[in-house]
Formats: sequence, C-alpha cells, structure tokens
Amino acid sequence: MVGLANPDKRLISLAQGDPTVFGHLLPPGSAVEEVSSAFGAYTYNGYTASAGAPSARAAVAARYSVPDRPALNVDDVFMTVGCSEALSHAIAALAIDKANVLLPRPGFPLYETLCNRHGVEYKFYDLDGDNGWEIDLEHVERLRDEDTVAIIVNNPSNPCGAVYSEQHLRAICATCEALRLPIIADEVYEDVAFDVDRPFIPVASFSGRVPVMSVSALSKRWLAPGWRVGWLVMHDYNRILATAGVQLAINNLCQVSLGPPTPIQAAIPGIFEADEGEWLEGTLEVLRKASSSCLERCARVRGLSVPSEPQGAMYVLVRMQADAFGGDDETFTDVEFAKRLLAEESVLVLPGTCFHAPGYLRIVITVPEDELEEAWNRLEVFCERHSRERKLTDSPKELHVLNGKVEAALKIVDSDKKLFAE
Repeated sequence: MVGLANPDKRLISLAQGDPTVFGHLLPPGSAVEEVSSAFGAYTYNGYTASAGAPSARAAVAARYSVPDRPALNVDDVFMTVGCSEALSHAIAALAIDKANVLLPRPGFPLYETLCNRHGVEYKFYDLDGDNGWEIDLEHVERLRDEDTVAIIVNNPSNPCGAVYSEQHLRAICATCEALRLPIIADEVYEDVAFDVDRPFIPVASFSGRVPVMSVSALSKRWLAPGWRVGWLVMHDYNRILATAGVQLAINNLCQVSLGPPTPIQAAIPGIFEADEGEWLEGTLEVLRKASSSCLERCARVRGLSVPSEPQGAMYVLVRMQADAFGGDDETFTDVEFAKRLLAEESVLVLPGTCFHAPGYLRIVITVPEDELEEAWNRLEVFCERHSRERKLTDSPKELHVLNGKVEAALKIVDSDKKLFAE
C-alpha cells in the first residue's frame, strides 16, 4: 500500500481497525497484570478443554447473564480464537442445506466471507443512514424465507458507528420472534458508546423466545486484538438451538482449533472483575473527541457529509455528494476517491464499497489527535482540488492559486498550534 502512496508525503492510515496501532490507546493496566501473572505462574502452559477453560467460561457466563432471565452456565459459553472464530462457529453450526443468513448493509465484510467459507447463502438487509443506521425491519420481513436460519445484528456497528436504542432493540427482537428468526449478535464493540443517554445494551436483554448467539472478544472493548481471545455465548433459554443440535455442533467445531491461548483464558476472571471505570471513560473520551473532530472538519469540506452522527464503535461513515468530484467528463466513485487520495495526499481510507455502501468512505477514529488533524488538512486540500463545483466556477489559474492558499493557510494553522503547544 505504501508503494501506491505519494512518496513525498508521510503515509497516514485512517483505515485500519486495530485500535492499538498508534500506541496512544492501551489495554487496562489491570488486564496486563492479570495476563502477566498467568504467564508467570507457569501453570497454564498446556492444553485446556477445547471449548475453553472452565474458569474462563464461568466468568463469561456470569458477565453476560442478563437481568430477569435464567443465569447462564459454563455449557452456554465457548471460548474462541478471537471474535472472528466465534462468528465462524455460529455460522458454520447453522450451515444446513440451502440455508441463508441475513446480513447488514452497510456491514463488516467478514460476514460475507464466512458465509462463503461454510457454503451458506446470504441476503443483505438495509440500514437507514438518515435514521441512526437503524435496521429496516420491513426489509428484513420481505427477505426472510423458509431457508433463512439467522440474522446478524451488529451493535455497536462497524462501519456505521451506530448504537441501538432500547426501543429499536425491542423492535428487532419482536420482528425476529414473529419471523422465528435466531439472532447472531456481533457485540464486539460492547460498551464503546459515547452518549450516557444511549448506552450499549445486549440484544439478548429483550430477546424473549428468540435464541441469541452473541459474540465478543478482548479485541475492541479491552483494546487487545493481538491476545486472540473471544467467546460465543448461547442465550437459548427455551433450548431451541440445543434441540436442533446447534450447541453440539459448536462444541465439535471447538475440537478443531483447541481454543485460544491458555494463559490469556486464565486471566479472564481477573480481567472481568477489575475496576476499570476510569480507564474506560478515558478511552471513550479520546474516541468522542476524535469523532467530534471528524464531524467538525467534514462540515467544512465541500462534497462530504455525515448523515448520522456516530454514537459508538470506532468509525465515522462519511457520505460523498453525488457528482461532487471529478471533471467535466468524469465522476469519482468512492473507490476512485480513495485511490487518488492515497496517491496524491498519502492518506488511506477505505471506500464504502468494501462494506456494500458505495458512495461512502469509512474513517477510523482510533488515531492520535495530531495525526487526525493532519489527515483532515490533506483531505480538505484534496477535495478542493477535485471539487467539480470549484472547477466550474474557477479558471485553472485561479484554482491553482486557491489550492496554494489553502495549503499555506493550513501550514499557518499547524504552525500556530505547535507554538501554543510549546
């Protein structure tokens, strides 16, 4: 990717969904201490049960039991190699002949990849970009057929940054109950919610008779993707999935990978028990500021907008105005925009096409403040340079002068910021 960037400018990536890349967001110290103690004990160097260490499974069961429902137990939990394997197991266990799964659009492309891997067909249901990226439940009703075995619900959302309200979660569960549709809940961004009035709530809290397979991991909430520990939790209170053999199928799948690293599993109970409220709030504040900065800068850029303000997760989904960029005989797609932005300004973003959202750009907000500011400076210059409206109103000479003025002004702003910082 570096070879495709402008060699005269330092590469800034706003594309990678690893919150640890820049080093300013770190796992809680208590979690690091628990893992260090587990390795130092020299008693967790061998295999454990393939479905997971009993102590880790018990801790997950306790954490993810929901009020007013039967408490989960060890048999309801499967430890996995990250959230990706948890998703894989959930889909594979439902892979009967002709099965199809309903996937969100926009949505994380891994869902589609895993369906292809396990021979499961899929259909995309729409999210409403002008209404907090809520699920279009009428579309779900139209898509569901006799071969539909599950719907994947991602909350908080990648790439949309949505956090669903209690009202919407209840509506999702009511629809799924009417359709007899199990839910695979991708909740790996649990607790990464910016607004205290819109907290993260597990969908299983309102599922009623609807079976829910919820998946999560240490990767996002605890900022430790490299530790490769995730889990799959069965909220199957009426034993609908267990009776169908799904729970047994997942247990059999766990025999293949033999589970995540034993020392990290040994640390799970202590990680969950630690008081990390101050750490979590500090992390959320960094993400809030980055999200707000993106919204503020985007509002100043010709041709870009954010239809629904992010409420959580680690992304901002930016919409490109149709026909806003390009020349008289060309129009930028989101893919072309991303390619040219990288080639000219060495700023890497992912086009929305990657997420079945053509005309959008996904921007990662787990980036230090100064890096994010510089990236937006370059984005602003790029958009002015390629603005179709600007080209229609300015002569080539005037456009060249304007670009120079914009770049000079941004340099002055950066210089002033450094001066005040000192």
